[in-house]
Amino acid sequence: MLLLFTNCSLSTAKKEKIVQKEKAVKSKIYCIIENDELLASYEGPEFLNNRDTAHLLSNLVANELGNHLKIEFKKKNYLIVDFKNTKIQTKGNPQFRSPSEEIVKYTIVMPLLKVKNACDAFTGIEHRGTWARNDIETGFPEWIQKLKSQIAVGEIESQLYSTPEGFKEYWVQFKHKNYQADCK
Repeated sequence: MLLLFTNCSLSTAKKEKIVQKEKAVKSKIYCIIENDELLASYEGPEFLNNRDTAHLLSNLVANELGNHLKIEFKKKNYLIVDFKNTKIQTKGNPQFRSPSEEIVKYTIVMPLLKVKNACDAFTGIEHRGTWARNDIETGFPEWIQKLKSQIAVGEIESQLYSTPEGFKEYWVQFKHKNYQADCK
């Protein structure tokens, strides 16, 4: 048997990609909707591929929950997110910069409530948040107006959540114009 060893070196960019993939594999992320509740969680590095993981989890939740609300609406199972009993928690010590070796945990629990009428339901959900800035209100009214002009009809319900670690995020639910155009 002949073994051949060669001097192998990787570029810094390739090494960083390998490190990021290893971190992603070690991360724990899930999003489940069952029994009228969404449960989503992420535990792992604060940043993956230079992207804020809390934001990535919120994107996943908005996408999965938005799809669920629309599918259930088509089945005449009308739902809203119970913002009053929604829980958002973070743990860890975020550094607010990439790269960061900090491990964070971000959990979202959103109960879903049934409503009787199609026009009482919501079929769209979005989020807007930040870890490090105190100016979360800046641009919020314009963002709501953009939603209204592009995809929302009728009322929009919003709720601001914050955690002791400094995370702040608005969640917004609305009637999507492609599903509830008659509900003005």
